[in-house]
Amino acid sequence: MTDAGGWSDVLAPGERLLWHDRPASGVVMADFLTPRLPFGLFFTAFALFWIFAASWMGRSAGESDFFPFSLFPLFGMPFVLVGLHMMIGIPFWDAYERSHSWYALTDQAAYIATELFGRRKLARYPLSDMNALELEDGARGTVWFKRDVQVHTTTRHTRNGLPRRQTYMSSNRIGFKRIAAARMVYGRIVRLINEREQAASS
Repeated sequence: MTDAGGWSDVLAPGERLLWHDRPASGVVMADFLTPRLPFGLFFTAFALFWIFAASWMGRSAGESDFFPFSLFPLFGMPFVLVGLHMMIGIPFWDAYERSHSWYALTDQAAYIATELFGRRKLARYPLSDMNALELEDGARGTVWFKRDVQVHTTTRHTRNGLPRRQTYMSSNRIGFKRIAAARMVYGRIVRLINEREQAASS
């Protein structure tokens, strides 16, 4: 996907390529200073406290000095990893993903191509599916065009053995991240959506 010719191989007949580029690579320091940071700090600190407290109680109860950490304290390690992922893992993953991504905009849809760990993926987002258009302006701006909302349902059993269903929602924003022509791309998407709506109403 390094040139317009590469994109033309995946476009539908009659679909016109309007723009294509690659996002800027590298870790963005501002990505660490998000609302995730305090939650990640609290999550990690609490998990570490729980691990060391459980280990100390195990030693106080006569646990062998040869293996100070019993299996019980190690149950807290997944929570430590979750907290670290919230603080530093997400920004580094985003930088890796951007360094292996290609973007394109046509008169019908937006395309995001990725090659992560040797696996190639091409996602197409038609104009009709763009439900959250937003511009983050700058020298390397971001154009968000879709918010993917998912509903998750889990079933837990109460002390009485009765099932209890819990439902929660998560959302994921999709767009062209850290591109040089963010304002121009945003303007083109706005015009395309307006033209589509006018054609539908006429």
